[in-house]
Amino acid sequence: MQFYASCPKGVEALLIDELTSLGATNLKEHPSHIVFEGDLELAYKACLHSRLANRIYLCLLDEEFTSVDDMYQKVNGIEWSWHFDMQQTFVVDAIARKNDDVRHSGFAAQKVKDAVVDYYQERFEQRPSIDKDNPDYRIHAIINGRQLKIGIDLAGRSLHQRGYRPISGRAPIKENLAAALLIRAGWPELSKQGYSFHDPMCGTGTILVEAVMIACDMAPGLFNPTYSFENWKQHDAELWQTTIASARRQFNKNKLALNNRFIGSDSHRKSLELAKEVILNAGFDELIEVSQQDIRRPKLEAFKEPGLLLSNPPYAERLGEEDEVIQLYRDFGDYIKSHCIGWQAAIITNEVSFAKAMGMRSHKQYKFKNGAIDCQLYLFDVKEENFYKPFDPTVVNPDWDKNLSEGAVMLKNRMIKNQQRLKSYLKQNDVTCYRLYDADLPEYSAAIDVYDDMVHIQEYAPPKDIPPKVAQRRLNEIVRVTSGLLQIPESEIALKQRQRQKGDSQYQKHSEEEQFQVVHEQGLQFYVNLNRYLDTGLFLDHRKTRKMIMAEANGKRFLNLFAYTGSVSVYAAKGGAKTTTVDMSRTYLNWAVKNFGLNSIPIYGHEFVQSDCLQWLDEAQGQRTYDLIFLDPPTFSNSKRMDVTFDVQRDQVELINQTMNLLDKKGKLYFSNNFKKFEMETELKEHFDVQEITARTLPSDFQKSRNHHRCWLIQHKS
Repeated sequence: MQFYASCPKGVEALLIDELTSLGATNLKEHPSHIVFEGDLELAYKACLHSRLANRIYLCLLDEEFTSVDDMYQKVNGIEWSWHFDMQQTFVVDAIARKNDDVRHSGFAAQKVKDAVVDYYQERFEQRPSIDKDNPDYRIHAIINGRQLKIGIDLAGRSLHQRGYRPISGRAPIKENLAAALLIRAGWPELSKQGYSFHDPMCGTGTILVEAVMIACDMAPGLFNPTYSFENWKQHDAELWQTTIASARRQFNKNKLALNNRFIGSDSHRKSLELAKEVILNAGFDELIEVSQQDIRRPKLEAFKEPGLLLSNPPYAERLGEEDEVIQLYRDFGDYIKSHCIGWQAAIITNEVSFAKAMGMRSHKQYKFKNGAIDCQLYLFDVKEENFYKPFDPTVVNPDWDKNLSEGAVMLKNRMIKNQQRLKSYLKQNDVTCYRLYDADLPEYSAAIDVYDDMVHIQEYAPPKDIPPKVAQRRLNEIVRVTSGLLQIPESEIALKQRQRQKGDSQYQKHSEEEQFQVVHEQGLQFYVNLNRYLDTGLFLDHRKTRKMIMAEANGKRFLNLFAYTGSVSVYAAKGGAKTTTVDMSRTYLNWAVKNFGLNSIPIYGHEFVQSDCLQWLDEAQGQRTYDLIFLDPPTFSNSKRMDVTFDVQRDQVELINQTMNLLDKKGKLYFSNNFKKFEMETELKEHFDVQEITARTLPSDFQKSRNHHRCWLIQHKS
């Protein structure tokens, strides 16, 4: 008889070993399953004893097919009445890949279902019923290119569902993955040697229960020995009962002889309550010790006997958690070093940086998937010669420039070159907020901005052909080199990182808290927030533009449209102008008011207007006149507060015409935007005196930048 078994990714080799130990022959690994041969007793043993398989299938068909109709005929040709009665319900599960005729699993399942139903209709003139929730048997179809495999799910459910865990708690791990981790960590052999077992972040206790089951060689199926094959016509009830009885006798015998110690702990009280329920359901409450303990403030004494520690610590799955989680792993490493000397240890995690934070050299790693998350299991020999001091991002790494990759060395050299090029400019112009690097090397695609003694790094979207792990490694190198060159700890660098996820890319926010800092620019002061928002509150590329407006502002009526945080208004007010600052955001207007106060500018005589700038312009026609205007609209906006969308290329004529209607005949409009492909409409050039002055408004640190504004001076014709 031919069978096949599915399992979690990364467990295939272990499942082959397990099936071999049960007596399987002619095993072969396929992309999503393991094919093997054996008799009916082997099938029963596999369902009952497998710790690793998701499902075990009896293979009824394994052939090539040429078309959808050919697939139908092959499925219809199976003698289904040998296996199930017409009165029994069924459902079809299918996987379809690499086939132009059958592109969707749902379509494949429908065609297989039709073939089975028609089989009974043609022979018995009756149709069996479909039951998607609780069928008597499940038919499974795999289509891989032109290969068709049809099987019967012998268990009728996923074998990872042992039956002892009725409720999922915090960050659960599936039972068969937990068993795979224990096997990779060497627990089957270590348990025979009397080793203790400890999970200090046990959550709901899954790893603990699986560890006991392995130690006493308990068949996982004994928790819930009810299977779909009991509805199968070829089922041998006597053989099945004999198989179960043998497994129970072996388990009871081994359980009595068990002398290992099993210790679980966790800092979360609710998780521990669930763990105790799970352990009680498993019948291991007399074997497993569970207590509430925070590894940062341990209550357990250091272990003297040899043992294995295996745990599934938290991952940084939510925004802003990474620094907190790295510290947790550092504390975890300290706990292991103080409590488990001489032990074996293993942890599964999704980030190399988390494992490195533990300060122990791993001698072996294995790749797994925990659900949809790519992870690695790290194995450690807990000895002092394997300990090292983990990198602490709260201090500058003294060895930051050692063992840099070739690309990171080029990045370092480019940043040094930029520092030298800008040195005299920054000093002569009293500039302490500037752009140090702007994707000068395409492989290192980010902008690095200095704000006094702070640093802000904004990652650009990497090319689509760059693997996410490569992009992440390069970003890590950018942070490392920046930290070393500027002597700023990595933890103090504000990093805006694009999330690597399907759908629209978004920037991660490091914190939901308001974290404002004061920075200096050309004798003035401004509030910036490097963490909360996509932009910081101060556009560095408009530094020269602001100074130009300040020089022309004395005695002028100044209008700032799309004003953001009002930095241009501050310059104009300091230059002697009466200002009107218009922006749709109350947050930004409040920020602008604070910037005025920071520079000791009384707000009396200055106007701050919260409004849709397009609507405000429309309402201001014929009502107001200004001598100096700064207009810096977004490239595109579809804000919910706006009645219509705005596109700077499409809507420029109306926008500039309405703005110029408010400009005194001898006034000046400075118009700026960041759309690289922007083209000024001929109609505007004919009607007004238009000069592009981008070269005059770009400061030295942005002249080679890939992302900067363009600027025009627009005046009425004489």
